[in-house]
Amino acid sequence: MPFDHHFDDIYQFGIKGAAEEAGTYAERVDEQIFAEGILDRVFNQINKADVVVADMTGRNVNVYYEVGYAHALNKRVLLATQNADDIPFDLKHQPHTVYGGSIKRLKEQLGPRIKGALSGSKWRSEGGSDGISITLDDVQLPQGIASKQSPEISGTVTTNFRLVLCVRNDGGTPLKDISHVCLFYSTDANAVPSPAVESESFKASEADSRDGLTRQHRLPINFGFIPPGAIEQTWINFLMKAPECESLYRLRLCTANRFYDFGFRLKTERAEASNAPPQG
Repeated sequence: MPFDHHFDDIYQFGIKGAAEEAGTYAERVDEQIFAEGILDRVFNQINKADVVVADMTGRNVNVYYEVGYAHALNKRVLLATQNADDIPFDLKHQPHTVYGGSIKRLKEQLGPRIKGALSGSKWRSEGGSDGISITLDDVQLPQGIASKQSPEISGTVTTNFRLVLCVRNDGGTPLKDISHVCLFYSTDANAVPSPAVESESFKASEADSRDGLTRQHRLPINFGFIPPGAIEQTWINFLMKAPECESLYRLRLCTANRFYDFGFRLKTERAEASNAPPQG
């Protein structure tokens, strides 16, 4: 919904009240404390949400954009509006609540829909985020874009080193093929995927580089059918181009109909070769 004081009571008593009655909670970005840009925060919160509620009243272009982003992630999106004409033609077939300015009506109609979306969503997490969780060198990575708040992986490494990647299906249904795994990084990163074959590295699209990571590299990794509770393990090879590295990265795991992003920070230094003469 637009950041407008006219919507404060609608959010506080209508949407938030409906969420509480459904046994969950609602958050809006302007209630939170964060260091990154507001757009980055919005994207991050949509990534983490089990259900997205969007008030389309007034045809706000930012709301339309965020709804499109949520749909691209295959999120469960519940639409609400005071006027049915504010629902775009392409979304008319989607379930939506027309509350005509009545907060009471909004709360009564939205609550059951939130509850149903949570219980029926095939992506709802039972132990991780959206049914999938990953660790990189035993560091748990949350879903979302890369930022200064992303988990740090640090240590002393050799020129060529690898990080162990574990993928776990936390959901209650099988995870279909993860056919593509990509690593996003910046042009000035001193640790790059290895072998860094130029044909496998591309300039990321503008939509995919909102965290400043403008290079996209497809890794030679794919996972097949992952049953509920199962773990798959592989590794990512890196090449250190300088004595030390302190950069942001983002892993993307792609299935046939969606992708999962996981941001992290890498802070490493290269071990120097010993100049001591051989013994004996």
